[in-house]
Amino acid sequence: MVNMNPDELYLKLHENASVRKKRTLELIHETCKIQFKSDVNDFSIGTIANLMKDKGGPTEQAMRNNTPSASDYRALISKWAEYSNTSLKKPKKQNSKPINDEILANVTDPTARALVGMLIAENKKLKNENSLLKQQTTLTIDMRKSKDEVLGIGKNTVLVSPSYNLSETEIKALREAISDDFMNHRGWTVDEYGRVKEKGILVYRAGYVSAIKKVLSD
Repeated sequence: MVNMNPDELYLKLHENASVRKKRTLELIHETCKIQFKSDVNDFSIGTIANLMKDKGGPTEQAMRNNTPSASDYRALISKWAEYSNTSLKKPKKQNSKPINDEILANVTDPTARALVGMLIAENKKLKNENSLLKQQTTLTIDMRKSKDEVLGIGKNTVLVSPSYNLSETEIKALREAISDDFMNHRGWTVDEYGRVKEKGILVYRAGYVSAIKKVLSD
């Protein structure tokens, strides 16, 4: 069986198998073939089992059992893995550059980069808040305007607060957008309300600069 390709091994195993085993071999063979064509080099037993789950395929444990049928199933998957220049081990995840950093790196205009950075930060904050809320069994949402307006906060109270978890690239983009050098280069001025103007003409409404400063300070 060493020099066989997956199709040849499949036909050999399929030839004298029971009806039930033939169906399982067919399912494993087709699943591995699809995996091969998709260029996903993951032929671990667990992955193949998950791909077959909705089609009534055997579980990972069933294919790991010390039985003749399970041994043949593993042999077929192993042959596909070998054919794909990989093994039955699950490949390690590759460390890649965060997608948000890639997006920001492709935005050349500092102003646009700052706005994109703010949107990314807000999206992170909302995801973190949503994750926090899902962990609670009894929720008391704090909508207070000041600390003195709320009474009876228990252990299951959720105080929703900004949690941006910005990357260094995102922080740098926001800082550059409100830096003195950038403002001077553009000929912009900032008033006490955070408005940005160019020769008296409004560029950004009140709160633009102050909002970015709040994000950076959290």
